[in-house]
Amino acid sequence: MPLIKRKISIASGATSDNVFANTTYQTVDAGTRLVVSAAVDTAGTATADTTMDFNVNNAEFASDASVSTLVTGEPFGWNNSSYVLNDMQTQGAVNRPILTFKNGTAATRQVDVAIFIGG
Repeated sequence: MPLIKRKISIASGATSDNVFANTTYQTVDAGTRLVVSAAVDTAGTATADTTMDFNVNNAEFASDASVSTLVTGEPFGWNNSSYVLNDMQTQGAVNRPILTFKNGTAATRQVDVAIFIGG
């Protein structure tokens, strides 16, 4: 099954581009499973310092969801439940997922993201 996996650098106060943009999966069919996992490189001073927004066809699945800190020695991947932030199945005939991350800290953050795309 397909996987989108990358490290995103986000400047202080910035919001990332849509992770699905310019990929084969910027639209997906009905019944597509999307498992979104993410981890940020450094813990902030508050639980909401680095957040995620995820929606599909204007249906909101996560809004300002706090991203967990990457744990040393714990492997990062879409199937590590410690990092899974959303696991859903699309309903509409044509679905447009939008996934962005916001850095509310005073320093640049690195976010690891892995999205499993299955049938």
